[in-house]
Amino acid sequence: MPWTVRGTSSAVTAMSNGKIIWDKLIAAGFTPAGAAGLLGNLYAESGLNPQNLQNTYEAKLGFTDATYTAAVDNGTYTNFAKDCAGYGIAQWTYSTRKAALLAYAKGQGRSIGDLDMQVGYLLQELASLFPAVLATLKSTANVREASDCVLLQFERPANQSAENCAHRAAIAQEFYDKFTGGASMNFIMTAAAFCAQALNIARNYKTSYMLGPWGWPANDKMITRATTNGSNAQTNKSWLSYANAIKGKGFLFDCVGLIKGILWGWSGDLSRTYGGAGYACNGVPDCDAKKMIDSCREVSTDFSRIVPGEAVWMDGHIGIYVGGGVVVESTPKWQNGVQCSTLANTAGSQKLPGTVGSRTWTKHGKLPWVDYTTAKEVNEEENDMTEEQIRKIVRDEFAKIEAERAALPVAPWAEEALATAVARGITDGKRPQAIGTRQEMAIMVLRGQQSEE
Repeated sequence: MPWTVRGTSSAVTAMSNGKIIWDKLIAAGFTPAGAAGLLGNLYAESGLNPQNLQNTYEAKLGFTDATYTAAVDNGTYTNFAKDCAGYGIAQWTYSTRKAALLAYAKGQGRSIGDLDMQVGYLLQELASLFPAVLATLKSTANVREASDCVLLQFERPANQSAENCAHRAAIAQEFYDKFTGGASMNFIMTAAAFCAQALNIARNYKTSYMLGPWGWPANDKMITRATTNGSNAQTNKSWLSYANAIKGKGFLFDCVGLIKGILWGWSGDLSRTYGGAGYACNGVPDCDAKKMIDSCREVSTDFSRIVPGEAVWMDGHIGIYVGGGVVVESTPKWQNGVQCSTLANTAGSQKLPGTVGSRTWTKHGKLPWVDYTTAKEVNEEENDMTEEQIRKIVRDEFAKIEAERAALPVAPWAEEALATAVARGITDGKRPQAIGTRQEMAIMVLRGQQSEE
């Protein structure tokens, strides 16, 4: 499959767009087969490029993908709904559907070529105009059934031949394999990267413990969801004050949700439903702490040979061993939230520096989605690599994460506030999603106070 997005010169790939769409579909209740069936058809229509203008209309209208999108956004082109040109990830063509797409974009305050907006509209359109298609995509376990349903009942292209049905189903199957752990599954996280992200969350993010979440933003919607829906709602209300204390600036995790969130791609994005994580993706199932440890390899009660990145477990609770006698865990104990604790099994009763407490665990094991090759070599060749070298591996991975965040552009929801802060001299606006230190925060707070005087 040619994964480069058609019609754009940017470095964004169809695979990365596909992952964003996949996560949103799974979060909306689609089965993996249903999500794959829809994705395969969207790829066939547009290459998953949200700014894709139907190729045959580029010369006719005198636009490229980018100039058409800009003209619609700025109002210089007013015939978007009636020009009959396919546009966006689903190649919306009919005037009523394009008019509704445009109205939805304006209502959201987003560009007509915004990917998140188009997925939101797509879900709304399926629910209101194609409920039978949506029902199939939320219930089927068959990729071909899902793909045919989308092609014949939703997209309805001119070519509805058996050959085209098979072609689109084959694309859908590739997405299914990529995102669920099928034959061509290539997702696995190194132990060092896994540990680095766990430490990143513990040290650099405000978090609160609640049962169920895997890195949900602590906003009104998700806090309400955690305290009103499901069997854990009543218990979660006992931690409501902690969640409210970080509302709008932190995230909710339970113990196994910390592991699942990291492996599902959590990125600390407050604007995303699950903080950037997907759901039951990357071949990692949604399961509780007991099933998580049961899925591990080389499970043992002997902690003398534990390596960084292993899961540590006790009845009703699970955490991540990150090396140096330290565990990262999400717990209501101590300071409530994701914290660093001491592995008492190896360190004894003495609490290590930088940890909030000490805990004795029952057993540990290697997660099947984590690559322990380096960690294993470290353990078996102790004379060749020191503890400091192990820590360096984790620090290097953490530095990569920080660099990636520093390169991210400002999130749409923060653009106006950041522009105001720059205008008032509070910040220079650079590295908008980089992790800030306390000294940087102190300076910006002081500048903000001075600008009001």
